[in-house]
Amino acid sequence: MENETKFDNDLDDSDEIEIVSKTQLKRESIDIQKLGMRLVGMSYEQLAKIPLDEHVLEAIALAKKIQNKRSALKRHYQFLGKLLRARETDAIIEALRVIEEANHGHIQRFHQAEMWRDEIIAKGNEAIESLVDQQTAADRQKLRQLSRNYASATKPERQTAIARLIYKEVLLGIDNS
Repeated sequence: MENETKFDNDLDDSDEIEIVSKTQLKRESIDIQKLGMRLVGMSYEQLAKIPLDEHVLEAIALAKKIQNKRSALKRHYQFLGKLLRARETDAIIEALRVIEEANHGHIQRFHQAEMWRDEIIAKGNEAIESLVDQQTAADRQKLRQLSRNYASATKPERQTAIARLIYKEVLLGIDNS
């Protein structure tokens, strides 16, 4: 009975013990493994922006080489997850988030350029004027010329080529604004 009292006094409210279930540990392990998979899917330029040590970079490079072998790749992702669990991943996750947000911005620009291209093809000068009002760097004269060329083109291949040129010109205007 004396031992029980002594044990109770040793544990204060400030000494909280966090109990993590096996399920929670497995969930965290899978999340880290998915982080490794996301890293493998990135280009080497993007990986250079992420604070990774040499061992992790070597494991990522090897995973890129064994892409066609399913069971080997699965085991390698588990190994990569093990390497990442032994490291502080907060900086890695934050750098990955910044890169993915930048990529999302690029994709939005491309979608916007596609939308404007379709508008210019459908409405001509009216759409060009709307674009120039929003994107002051857009070249009104060149867009009008391309729109006229598209309208006068008779072959679908020529229309496709001109539509690409309109897209590039719109994207250039978006980038310069």
